[in-house]
Amino acid sequence: MSEQSVIKAKVMIDMVNKNPIEDGAVIFEDGLITLSGNYEKIKDKIRSDATIYDYKDSVLIPGMVDCHTHHNGFGDGRSGDSIGEIEDDILTIKSAKNAKTSLYSGVTTIRENGPKNTTMMKLRDAVNQGLAIAPRMVLCGRPIAIIGGHMGYFGGEVTGPVESLALSRQLIKEGVDYFKITATGGSTATSFPLRPSFSQKELDAVTNEAKNYGLLTATHCLSMEGIDNSLNAGVDMIIHCNFDNNKGESKFNEKLAEKIAKKGAYVNPTLHVGRARLWSLTMGENPSLGGWENKRVSISSDRKNVLEARLDAAKLSLETKLDHCRKMIDMGLKVITGSDSSWGDYALGNTFHETELLVESGYSNYEGVKSVTINAAMALGLGDTVGSIEKGKSADFAILKNNPLDDIKNLSTVKEVFLMGQHIQRGSDESNKTYSQIKPEQL
Repeated sequence: MSEQSVIKAKVMIDMVNKNPIEDGAVIFEDGLITLSGNYEKIKDKIRSDATIYDYKDSVLIPGMVDCHTHHNGFGDGRSGDSIGEIEDDILTIKSAKNAKTSLYSGVTTIRENGPKNTTMMKLRDAVNQGLAIAPRMVLCGRPIAIIGGHMGYFGGEVTGPVESLALSRQLIKEGVDYFKITATGGSTATSFPLRPSFSQKELDAVTNEAKNYGLLTATHCLSMEGIDNSLNAGVDMIIHCNFDNNKGESKFNEKLAEKIAKKGAYVNPTLHVGRARLWSLTMGENPSLGGWENKRVSISSDRKNVLEARLDAAKLSLETKLDHCRKMIDMGLKVITGSDSSWGDYALGNTFHETELLVESGYSNYEGVKSVTINAAMALGLGDTVGSIEKGKSADFAILKNNPLDDIKNLSTVKEVFLMGQHIQRGSDESNKTYSQIKPEQL
């Protein structure tokens, strides 16, 4: 007979019932949930030899799902170009350290959005051999980019439909779970953010192969033309979703947003990565990154003071992104949490900051929690496996000190974490403060 475990909590937010369950409990065996509900109603199913975890003053939620992570990164403001110069072995070790941070913060499932070469595949191999711990990982291997395009330095540069198809097949051979495509340029110094990177035929070659193998696709899009091309190719998720034209002017396009809704694509707006940049600049850190930020500053400001100009650009960019996100939420688009950490200045372990800004953009606290649990799981094709507390799903949980339905920031008050039924030994609260990213007092 398998071992039975039970978690009891003052409140359980199971993401099945809209109202939280008082005195909630969940029973699980062999890493899977067998029953959940009010403790008094299910207690007769608890065996006398069950292991009981009693969190009588805490809140039980499903393990969080972050649809956009970069575990090769540092979150200290350094550019992707510089990370691409680091040896693969070092990045794999860094990724293992970062994976602990993500897991300890209550994120039990991540979708990696562009590591170098096979660094994250090696980490997954290490986890499978019991040599490391990490959240459940949904991996793209490395992003598909054009020569000189965004993130091309991570090892996935192609030209033409034939090479695009060939790399897609190589990634499938390596065991990827989905394809990440940089459909426009980005922060990469040699790329052009306002221009589409791929022709329609190149994009179609990748997405058609994905469909042949039942894989999802996601595209990095910093311009409207990139979004439109991606939708025409049948992409499943639009990342960043910037409504910029080829002159760098940003204006919400309702017709394009309607097309996103009609196609059923998920939107990952990546809001906090810009706010994290603003926070760093406010504290006088990293005044010059190069690449796209240089181009953005030249568009947004003619001031000579670099730091002041970058602050202006960062503020304007964040305000614009929040406004566009509000409009997408109002239109009913499927907007989910994907942090983009640890890209740029966004430190891993702070996924809640992204969800917080989705709430600021119009989601209720409940919808915010939904965006980082069941809706995020559905966006990754894992809605039957994770994202809610119900029978048959993986026993992935976060125990919180405070209720996120009262304040979405309470997603950061993680007390305990369970992954596939295993109680994760995450250390003391003090040791886990090292990754906390806090708003500067000046703001």
